[in-house]
Amino acid sequence: MLHQSREVTIVVSWNRRIVVPILAVGLVVVVVMAAVALCPRCDVQAPYYHRVYSATSVNGLAWTVNSTVILNHASVPGAVYYNSKIYLYFVNAECGEKLSVAVSGDYGATFAVYDVVISGSNSPRPVDPNPIIDGGLIRLTYVGNLGEDPANIVTAHSSDGINFVEDAILLSESNITDPDLFHYAPTEWILFVDQGSALLKANGTSISMPLVRDSAFSFQGILCSTHEISGRFHTYYLGSSGISVAEYNGSGLTVLAEDLVTGFTGFIGDPTVVVLGPGNYLMYFKQTDIPP
Repeated sequence: MLHQSREVTIVVSWNRRIVVPILAVGLVVVVVMAAVALCPRCDVQAPYYHRVYSATSVNGLAWTVNSTVILNHASVPGAVYYNSKIYLYFVNAECGEKLSVAVSGDYGATFAVYDVVISGSNSPRPVDPNPIIDGGLIRLTYVGNLGEDPANIVTAHSSDGINFVEDAILLSESNITDPDLFHYAPTEWILFVDQGSALLKANGTSISMPLVRDSAFSFQGILCSTHEISGRFHTYYLGSSGISVAEYNGSGLTVLAEDLVTGFTGFIGDPTVVVLGPGNYLMYFKQTDIPP
């Protein structure tokens, strides 16, 4: 998650020739102040300036970017293909921050947006969504208590992709964000989370209880999501060379390709991949002109 406020200063010269423009500016300021009064956090958090774009690939390594904005005022996308629809979860920052999902039945050509509803006591402010398919349901893993310390990584399930029920807190620790949960083997769950400029790993045999941190794991990269492509686990992440991909082999990550997304100014990151079928992959990522 990125948070940044912005201050704007307007300098006015009291010259009679610009009395009308000044009055117009004053009216605009009044309207803006009224909007802020209705929603105090509007237009002050960095995710408000984030946008979500997409890219396509036939092998998960080389990507063709689509320059059309998919979502405005949206950050930390996490996507999955479920029941012939794309479910694109994101932090909706149009007014404050809330968890929303954009649903598409035409392979991403159009989307309908819904607010995500989570039943449970550990999700007062859910952000940083990571969806997977688990047992015929969508399993969503996220930071459940934005702004609190320690942060709780919570997992929940849903049959419709909109209404979720909490299952458990998987990890509770200071300064962790952006979870990436995946089922690596029949008896092994893996969880990556950001901590500073590196990934922290935890694992366990069940997600009905907290996972255990792997103190031997070390990897420089953040904002990742892992997907099975051609029988291999591809972890897409933000590294020193932009959006990159590494293979998870059971103990560590081996870099496969770097700088996958090019042609954008500003900051790009938060990659997530939808597996539509063999040789048919769709990536969503965020872009912002606000420095991280």
